[in-house]
Amino acid sequence: MARRKRGKMRTITKVLIFADIVMALVLAGDLFYHYDRKMAARIVRNVTIETGSAISLDDFFNEPIDGSYFVTDVSLIDTSHPGTYGITLHAGRFDTESVLNVVDTTAPTGTAVPQTIYAGRLPDVYECVTDIYDLSDVSVSYYEENPDVSVGGDHLVPVQLMDNSGNVGVIHVPFTIIDDHTAPVIEGAEDKEYFIGDSIMYREGVTVTDDYDPDPVLTIDTSAVDPDTDGVYPVIYTAEDEVGNISTVTVEITMRTMPEGYVDPEIVYGLAQEVLDEITEPDMTDVEKAFRIFNWARWNIHYVGYSTKTDWTAGAYEGFTTLQGDCFTYYACCKALLDVAGIENCCVERYPATNSMHFWNLVNLDGWYHCDASPSFEHSGFWFMRTDDELDYSHQFDDTDLPERETESVQDRLDFTNFTIEEE
Repeated sequence: MARRKRGKMRTITKVLIFADIVMALVLAGDLFYHYDRKMAARIVRNVTIETGSAISLDDFFNEPIDGSYFVTDVSLIDTSHPGTYGITLHAGRFDTESVLNVVDTTAPTGTAVPQTIYAGRLPDVYECVTDIYDLSDVSVSYYEENPDVSVGGDHLVPVQLMDNSGNVGVIHVPFTIIDDHTAPVIEGAEDKEYFIGDSIMYREGVTVTDDYDPDPVLTIDTSAVDPDTDGVYPVIYTAEDEVGNISTVTVEITMRTMPEGYVDPEIVYGLAQEVLDEITEPDMTDVEKAFRIFNWARWNIHYVGYSTKTDWTAGAYEGFTTLQGDCFTYYACCKALLDVAGIENCCVERYPATNSMHFWNLVNLDGWYHCDASPSFEHSGFWFMRTDDELDYSHQFDDTDLPERETESVQDRLDFTNFTIEEE
């Protein structure tokens, strides 16, 4: 009896121990279940980062889990390009899966390059932006397909930057638009005279300027010139700026056979400068200088009725070196003196020359006037600043190629003693 009781007690004890074990297992399982659920709640199953960003373990957890790490080797993932990647993480007691999305939502950037253009001349769009940055290739285009650049002034022209993901950045580029309709200016193209055999210097002294183009193109058409034959030939100077504005100047090149006894003009001008320095002062007016020039010629050159007339330089040289000659000598010496004084002048020749030839000067002294240093039977001095109406029968001329002359007389204002003119 006692033995049966002891056996029964052992059985009851085993049952109770088993029940305790089961209960402990149930409680432990419940704890693990709640623990795992809690861990799972901390894991982010779908992570999105911007291209170029670093992959961070923190992005995969709402709350940090001690001992977590990437099972996937994320160093092999290139985040410079968009893509979707499966990521295995170790969190808590287990490995778990998450998804990494690499996306590009950032627009390209760049720096505007200010443009200065002529109206209607749209530059290549790639010239308008520099320092373009994006992780993918970027296309550059004008925001408007054909922006209007026909109106002069300062404008902002939008330029579009688009990457491979379709992100768009807009750069506003400052445009200075020049509306240029002014042709270049040609200066220094003048009628010239050469002897057959001379080198013709077509470009010497010729300049071209433009209000915008620093290097306008000058072309010279010399096709009509025959350098081996006496004659007068047209030469056409044409200047064109980069917009296409064009200006032209036509001059005449005179080719002639070198006359016998020809004297180089520089020699004549050297002799004339010596005389001019003796009879004038730098601060004198053109009228005062010209007055003294004709006075010097009248009273220092002796009239002998003949001279060398093959060329004005030969006549002037003869006049300065021998101090004698005829009307051509007076004209030629005065021309040389006026030239070195910087006073515009030209030759007038008697026409018709019924009995003999006669030469005198037409001089620009705030208007064109006749001046003649030759002695005359009708006066003892010289003629200075005369109008057409104040000439006599011996001074008839053809005015076809002469500049327009003044018509109002100034004779009552001239002082032939002090070589001055009274103010009006």
